[in-house]
Amino acid sequence: MPKDFIIDQLKQRFAHHSHITREELFNFYRSFEPDLKASTFAWRIYSLKEKNLLKPIKKGVYTLSPKPQFRPQIEPKLREIAIKLTKQFPTVKICVWSTRWLNDWMIHQPGRYLLLIEAEAVATESVFYFLKDEHYKNVFLNPDENLLERYIYEETESIIVKPLITKAPLEKEKKIATPSLEKIMVDLFVDRKIYSPFQGSELEHIYNTLYRKYALNITRMTAYAKRRTKEKELLDFITKNTILSELLTK
Repeated sequence: MPKDFIIDQLKQRFAHHSHITREELFNFYRSFEPDLKASTFAWRIYSLKEKNLLKPIKKGVYTLSPKPQFRPQIEPKLREIAIKLTKQFPTVKICVWSTRWLNDWMIHQPGRYLLLIEAEAVATESVFYFLKDEHYKNVFLNPDENLLERYIYEETESIIVKPLITKAPLEKEKKIATPSLEKIMVDLFVDRKIYSPFQGSELEHIYNTLYRKYALNITRMTAYAKRRTKEKELLDFITKNTILSELLTK
């Protein structure tokens, strides 16, 4: 039976389902292949994910939702920094992002922005001094609350160098490593002092907007929150304050 036919049938069968369980998918394929083995079915799942037809929500739960994957627009200055750091520290894992990316997901637009440079802990000081030597202004290394209030919040734009949490969920955008949406959402929740303009009702609005607009992986999010020892607090926040609680019940 042609693969395209089965995929078309899959889309029709689950067109109005917000989510699909692994068991439902297995039963669907068994209706066409009664002798389907579990190992072969695993390859069917893998193939659908590779073709971007199936997106995981959490373990054993998927969606055929047409929601796109977030593709950030990396501004010229941030791209320049990322390229320089990649050349200077080719073996160091580094990711970059800008709080300007949050603008479209917020109620109020902040007038001050941060460029975040996250590097493996052993390299953060080297990255910091390299950026200083390259004459970038307003560069801070893992700032404390005093620096944030006295200097960083007074500048239109600042560069913050901070440690990259091991196994943090990252993406690649034209060979530049950037945080996944799940990582950004967890970091906003955990690092409240750095991201103080994005707390309260703004954080709730950001979470709800991202859920409506993009495909999110709740397992990826909670696994990263666990690495940051904030899984319970995050789940409590999601349950009480956001519509992402729908993902937890699936």
